[in-house]
Amino acid sequence: MRRSQRLVLLLCLAVLTSLVPVSRGHRVEGSNVLPTPPRPPEQPAGGPGGAAFAFEGVSATRIGRPPEGFWLFEPTTLRLGEDPAAAGPLPVVIFFHGFTALDPQVYRGWIDHIVQRGAIVVYPDYQESLPLRPAWDTFLPNALQAVRAALAELASGGRTPPDLSRVAVVGHSLGGILAADFAAMAVAEGLPVPAALMPVEPGGCDGCGQLPGDDGVPLADLRTVAATTRALVVVGEDDDVVGETAAKLIWAGLSAVPLDRRDYVTLRSDHRGLPPLRATHLQPQTGGFGGVTDALDWYGTWKLFDALTSCAFAGEACEVALGDTAAQRFMGVWSDGEPVTEARVTDEP
Repeated sequence: MRRSQRLVLLLCLAVLTSLVPVSRGHRVEGSNVLPTPPRPPEQPAGGPGGAAFAFEGVSATRIGRPPEGFWLFEPTTLRLGEDPAAAGPLPVVIFFHGFTALDPQVYRGWIDHIVQRGAIVVYPDYQESLPLRPAWDTFLPNALQAVRAALAELASGGRTPPDLSRVAVVGHSLGGILAADFAAMAVAEGLPVPAALMPVEPGGCDGCGQLPGDDGVPLADLRTVAATTRALVVVGEDDDVVGETAAKLIWAGLSAVPLDRRDYVTLRSDHRGLPPLRATHLQPQTGGFGGVTDALDWYGTWKLFDALTSCAFAGEACEVALGDTAAQRFMGVWSDGEPVTEARVTDEP
């Protein structure tokens, strides 16, 4: 085929292609411009989950090695205008990571948020970095030893002074099991009794039906969790990794905690805009594979934990933390004014 013939053929194909209808989605009435999908909510300026901080920075210190080592995160540089009394002693938050997530960068956005609001975060290792054969029954003893060592380090001087009357525990995935176990065993182990407990998407316990045989971390007798504890059990609507089996076992076990001091919360996905909001198992992670920070953090896990600790430590923001209130369920507003799908709160999961 001569060059001129090829050119004619290409021109014909171009004309024919231009005549074929192309699906362009929904158009704005009277316009060829596609509508812009709504944007998800921004972080609120203040309040639980918000961007208002008491401290400018965060100091991270690695002490020891796995499986009994830990990280300490302490606030630095009190912001101008803040009450000097806010510098300490500060509450202690024990943050139990998910399986193999020894690197705190996976949760660093959330950790920094907690610390800059005015708290010390202890991040126990509890396991080897890449366990080929997990020693499940050692994870809890390792975690307890790491917490003891961290509290001793804080008491040794040269550190931010801790207020051990204000202690909270939070954990994601396998860390959610350890958080519940810690709350149940604190008295017997001579450790500070947590005033607030929040397992998030817990999974990986022995007897949860998620692992073969006797694999998994033993779930303690949660009837020993103090009745004064404020507790939230948080799950993701689209968590297809661990589901809700362990979460419901933990909820049922917290029988000594009155219902007005605890709630079972389901964070829900919303695909109305771009990017969508996905309540998956990785939602609490703010870094690493699948880690993003969005409205499910600011109005979900971060807001709930901020409010829960404020309620437990100071009797503040209780209406945001508990009670199936509008403030507790609220998840922000899309840029087109449509509310994000509310969280679901129940006492009968």
